[in-house]
Amino acid sequence: MFDQIKIQLSTIDWTAVSTVISFFMLILTAFMLMGLYQGSKNIRESTLSRDADILRWAMSDMDLLKPKIRVLTDAHKKQPYCDCADAHLLEYAVQWTDDELAAAQEVSVKLQRIGYMALHNLISRNHFMNIWGPMYLSTWYALEPWVKHKRLDLEEPMTLAEGAYSRIYLEQFALFCESNMPLVLVNNERKRFNLPLLEIKKTNGITRFINKKLHQKERLDI
Repeated sequence: MFDQIKIQLSTIDWTAVSTVISFFMLILTAFMLMGLYQGSKNIRESTLSRDADILRWAMSDMDLLKPKIRVLTDAHKKQPYCDCADAHLLEYAVQWTDDELAAAQEVSVKLQRIGYMALHNLISRNHFMNIWGPMYLSTWYALEPWVKHKRLDLEEPMTLAEGAYSRIYLEQFALFCESNMPLVLVNNERKRFNLPLLEIKKTNGITRFINKKLHQKERLDI
C-alpha cells in the first residue's frame, strides 16, 4: 500500500516553506526578546529594592546613633579630645570623659562601616549624603583629633595621603561629603566647630563637565 505513495519534491514550493519557517523564527525571536526584557526588568526591580533596604538600614543606624553623635559634638564644643595646640603628639591630656570616649568608639566604628558601603557603591552615597551629609561631616570634625591619636597609638601615618588606615573610610566619606555638599552647608558645619571656612574652587569647563557626568548617575555594586 505504501509503495504507491510518492513524494515529488520537485513540485514543492520551497520559497513558501522558507517564508513560513522565517515567520515562525520571527515569532520565536520575539518571545525570546520579551523574556529577556522581563528578566532584566525583574533584576532591576530587585536591585532597587535591595538598595532601598540597605539604605533604610543605614538610615536606621544613623537614627540610633543620633544621641551618641550629640554627645560627641557637644563634647568637642566644650573642649576638644586632646590639648594639642598645633600638631598631635604622643604625650597629651585626654579631655573627654569615659562616656564620651565610649561614644567615640561606637560612633566611629559604625560610621566607618557606613562610609565603606557608600564609597564602594553598596548603598547610594548621593542619597545618603543628601540626607545625612551635614551630620556625618560634623561627627568627623568632632572625631578627627580622636582618630589622629588612635593612628599615633597604632604607629600609623597621620594622614590618608601618607597611608593612614584606621578609620580610613570614615575620613574618606567625610571628605566626599565636604567636596560634594553645597559649600554653604559645609561652611555652616565648619563655623560650628570654629574651623576655617572653605572657598569656592575655580574649575574650568572640562572639569565641571566631568564632575557633572560622574555624579549624574550611580551604578550600585550589588
